[in-house]
Amino acid sequence: MISPTVMLVLIGILLICLFLGVPIAFSLGISGIVTILVAAGPVFLIQLPLTLSRSMSDPVMLAVPLYILMGEILYRGRIGQQLFDVANAWLGRLRGGTGISAVAAFTFFAAIVGSSMASVLTIGRVAIPEMERAGYSKRLKYGISVVGGSLGILIPPSIPLILYASLSGASPAQLFLAGILPGLLIATMLSVWAMYSSPKITNEEKEQISLRKALVKTFTCLPDLMLPVVVLGGIYLGIYTPTEAASVGVVFAILLTVFWRKTISFKDFPSILISAVRHSVSLLSIVVGALIFGASLTLIGLPQLLEDLVLNSGLEPWAVLLIMMGIWIFLGFFLEVISIILITVPVFIPMALALGFDPVWYGVLMVITMELAVITPPLGMNLFALKAILKDEKLEEIIKGTLPSTLVVIIAIILVWIFPQIALWPTGR
Repeated sequence: MISPTVMLVLIGILLICLFLGVPIAFSLGISGIVTILVAAGPVFLIQLPLTLSRSMSDPVMLAVPLYILMGEILYRGRIGQQLFDVANAWLGRLRGGTGISAVAAFTFFAAIVGSSMASVLTIGRVAIPEMERAGYSKRLKYGISVVGGSLGILIPPSIPLILYASLSGASPAQLFLAGILPGLLIATMLSVWAMYSSPKITNEEKEQISLRKALVKTFTCLPDLMLPVVVLGGIYLGIYTPTEAASVGVVFAILLTVFWRKTISFKDFPSILISAVRHSVSLLSIVVGALIFGASLTLIGLPQLLEDLVLNSGLEPWAVLLIMMGIWIFLGFFLEVISIILITVPVFIPMALALGFDPVWYGVLMVITMELAVITPPLGMNLFALKAILKDEKLEEIIKGTLPSTLVVIIAIILVWIFPQIALWPTGR
């Protein structure tokens, strides 16, 4: 039986730390350690280093800094411009072609780097000026950029899916497969919205786009287009694991940007490595804090208590899932995606399995729901990434412009919930 005093200690310390502005990693770690001390005494703390060492040395977890490094290399190498130019060469002739090209570039970049902020910063920097020239409204260009960037956490390789796999025991390769169709579904809906809402294309713009231009541009960008094929193709063909795929991706990104594009040189690598290490340490420190917090939850028996309550409550599985999604959405207003996954998965996954939910489908549904966390205020990370690009635009205007686009994600959540095969069909489950 969980002591009410211990629960109050856990929740109270966490809320106090967050209110005082303590970084989330330290807030989780401090509240977890104090709870362990209150519940079991200092002896139990001896086990923490072993738990952390075992979790952080998981081969799946080792892929995270490698994907971050690959993203940093591609961002510095200005690959976003190449991807947008190829997409625009083929799709620019359509009504809403500039917006659809932006969506295509976001989708393709998401298949290279598993980060939503990196997608917004890389593709948005190129696409937003083009959409401005095409006369797009703020609502449309901001919505496309923020929701398009959120595909980075869903379409493989996805860092949130990697972390979910490490925590739940689900297959990373199957999770990657399951994220493809839902990601393409969101991209398709976003493209339809761009086509419906954009200004009509002018005759002058039509004349600038030719089949020859599209073929030439595609041929010159063929190495760029091969990157997701190399990374994901090797995983699905069983040639290498997701962690090994990240290593291959880093090598390919270096060959592409240093030797083929020559957009970066070896003298740029110290700053690239420093930036990648900084982002990796920031993310992995949250992982460590969340693991300590999770250990305290397990010690006081919260996951088992919740599982027993749910199974004995008589609630239908769909009602329990709805409650879980409500918690994810609520936490998304205050925490970033990685923290939410690390806090909730150890607690929720035993209940989800006991209720008969497929762990792969459940993980994908969770990550789609997490897309709302990166596009909604007050802590939507994609909003701040967009603000970094639009330095003269007020954050309030960006928020107002992007709110209508959340409907695309909400529709995707509903469709994947009602039709699980959207996620599971590629996996053969």
